[in-house]
Amino acid sequence: MKDKIVLPRRDVLLMGGAGLLGTFIAAATTKEAGAQMASIKNIKANLHELRIGEFNPNYASALGYRMAQALGYFKEHGIDDIKVTLSDQYIAGLIGGSLDVSRTDTDAIMAAAARSGKPFKMISCYRDREWWIMGVRKGINKPEDLKGKKITGGPIDGHNTWVQRQIVKAMGLDPDKDVQFVPTSGGSDKRLLAVINGTVDAASLFPRHEKGLKDAGGKFIYHKAQAAPQEGYGALGDWLAKNEDTAYAFVLADIKARQWVFKPENKEKTFATMEKLGYKITPAFKAGFDESLRQMSPDGGFESGASMTRFLDPEVKTGKIPKNFDWHKVVDMKYVWAAQKALGLPQRPAKL
Repeated sequence: MKDKIVLPRRDVLLMGGAGLLGTFIAAATTKEAGAQMASIKNIKANLHELRIGEFNPNYASALGYRMAQALGYFKEHGIDDIKVTLSDQYIAGLIGGSLDVSRTDTDAIMAAAARSGKPFKMISCYRDREWWIMGVRKGINKPEDLKGKKITGGPIDGHNTWVQRQIVKAMGLDPDKDVQFVPTSGGSDKRLLAVINGTVDAASLFPRHEKGLKDAGGKFIYHKAQAAPQEGYGALGDWLAKNEDTAYAFVLADIKARQWVFKPENKEKTFATMEKLGYKITPAFKAGFDESLRQMSPDGGFESGASMTRFLDPEVKTGKIPKNFDWHKVVDMKYVWAAQKALGLPQRPAKL
């Protein structure tokens, strides 16, 4: 059966008990999936409209749910419409009830759960790898050339700066003695300009920046993808208890769409669909599409519990997340595991 692309009307982007399946999936826990888990292949949502929070306007961040919408997968599972709210206040939206589900930074939902005491749950992983990239200006050719130079990852206490410190260590230098870390405001595009104009000597960048940096005589001196479940979808436990079938339907449709997007023959169709939905995809983003997919989880899962612990460790050390906080209480993989089973995919992670 060929996939049919349906282009729904454009949504307005704003600024600023248990379901039926619950009686069958009692064996699925946050620790590991039970052998008696029922299939959700034909699950139908109990809600027909879903309110989704999004913090990033980049088209790649919306690929899962937007392609699930365009391909008709949401409708197939009973979700007739989605309303997307673009805002960095997505945690508040979940608490206040204006949002049902939101894409979220993993560290943000963990911190919110720890600080608020609210029953936040991460129900699927969206990006399970992160780029560890250091871009350098013209004249920096080897790690030793960085001695005494300025490096930025954005905010001095942010995750990207922590990553840059790890890169410095990996290249055999001392991040406390050999280089100077400086803060910069704005996003990665501003960091690229800072490197090109010589304000800093090196910075945390992304694959799409490589061409512009090379054109200016610079290069990526370090470029690796690390296992890191950095983003996912979150919801409140109270909402999930009342709308479990909708949560299963959402996760299944979203993962089904990601599987479609990952097929090389669907690349141009993906661009065309997202552009018709109103997203601007620059030539640089199109050129970096395959690299972008390397960050995205194709199945809603991530490498292992150990990778989650490693990812959150710097947030614990900086105090963003309390030292004794147990992330297992937030991550609930039963929705992903059920979707993986329904789609014939291996269970990932095998357990937490």
